[in-house]
Amino acid sequence: MNLAGRIWICFIGLCLIGAGWIFVSYLWSAYQRATLMDPWVESEAEVQVSQVADGGLDQRGLPKYRHELLYLYSFKGENYEGIQARRLPTESSELKKVKKYVDRYPADSIRPVWINPENPAQSVLKKDSKASLYSIWFPFLFVIGGLGMIVNAIIRKPKPA
Repeated sequence: MNLAGRIWICFIGLCLIGAGWIFVSYLWSAYQRATLMDPWVESEAEVQVSQVADGGLDQRGLPKYRHELLYLYSFKGENYEGIQARRLPTESSELKKVKKYVDRYPADSIRPVWINPENPAQSVLKKDSKASLYSIWFPFLFVIGGLGMIVNAIIRKPKPA
């Protein structure tokens, strides 16, 4: 393999490493965000309002729906109101996806709530998943493959003509 071929293989290897590393970093940060909820304290909340609300239009001009939620909970003798089922907003352009949350958290029901002990006004009914850690191996294969390509391009001895 000539020098231009080696440089090309190294470039392709670097691209694989870069793409793989972007996804590894994303999955790792999602896992770290989920672990931040580990010290959160479980309590009970009374769901007051759980309904589908109009969320305007999405980026494609389709109607967007959101889960409007209000629940009451207490922590260390103080009463608080919560409005989040999850850390991220629950919204979709598909009405049935949002209705699933309304069915999961009906009004006048008691549900477990997770409370941030450092900021008790922050709470969720469902903690973030740590499943991203189970998937991190796949993009890491691209990093290893890219490293293998670079090492192979550098170490391989040229074939005699």
